Amino acid sequence: MLEDFATTTLPPAWENSSITNANLVLEGGAMRGQFTAGVLDYFMEHKLICKRVIGVSAGALCGYNYVAGEIGRTCVINTTFCTDPRYLSLQSYVRTGNAMGRNFSFNEIPNELYPFNYENFNNSPIELITVASNLETGEADYHEFHDAEADLDYLIASSSMPLVSQIVEVDGKLLLDGGTCDSVPLGYSLITDAPKHIVVLTQDAGCTKGSNKLMALMMQRYHKYPYYVERLQNRHFDYNRIYRALPKLHDQGSIFVIRPPEPVTVSSMEKDPEKLFALWEQGYQSAAAAWPALQAYLAQDVVPVIPTPA
Repeated sequence: MLEDFATTTLPPAWENSSITNANLVLEGGAMRGQFTAGVLDYFMEHKLICKRVIGVSAGALCGYNYVAGEIGRTCVINTTFCTDPRYLSLQSYVRTGNAMGRNFSFNEIPNELYPFNYENFNNSPIELITVASNLETGEADYHEFHDAEADLDYLIASSSMPLVSQIVEVDGKLLLDGGTCDSVPLGYSLITDAPKHIVVLTQDAGCTKGSNKLMALMMQRYHKYPYYVERLQNRHFDYNRIYRALPKLHDQGSIFVIRPPEPVTVSSMEKDPEKLFALWEQGYQSAAAAWPALQAYLAQDVVPVIPTPA
């Protein structure tokens, strides 16, 4: 499968497509991002090319491929390399200090094994915003991509999970995975000029987070960054609050949410390619099922976001 994709030169999905004035807001979730990959592949196949993508962690990785217009790329990479310890594994963490092997994931794969079309990304009409966490300020860092290669450190930072990743130093900032400070960056999306907001989640409606069981270790590791530690301590409160608000905003027509219909059993470092492909299929099918309602949402007049108690 990898060889077929790697040797096929298809035009980017956005070529000769109209641009929809909407934002795509993509939650992270490590290998749960396969669900998002399925949703975005359906969108690209059906020529839904949104003006802007705002992605966190795995959502940023999916968004990177969406901006380049590469249908199937995220799914193929995850299912092909999930068993390779150089890709995403504790073995990689032990050997390199990063669970997601940075040289393998961001150099060998895109530049040798499965070439990434940097030109298509840079010529794309879609804007990419990646979300990372700033350790010194304890606030989310939103970075607008201008060049697929020059800005790559921000993509790496967005997907660098705490405890199992080295801190990314870029432009005088110390950054890690954006999920700590803004798991679902809807707030950022709402202050842009986009009238519509499509939110793709990687957890089902019944998901609630509890406090981090590794908090003591987190506090020890990041004790130099008290604001970041505070965000780590309160992440589950922030996460549960946004997850409660999203269905209400969807029901009133202010946003459109697509999420897994059932609890996701794929683990963060899933090694079973069949389970990963099944999750991609679920995302693809969920997008197909939501398509008529999504088209109606995109066609309707703008509905203002009305704050609702969480």
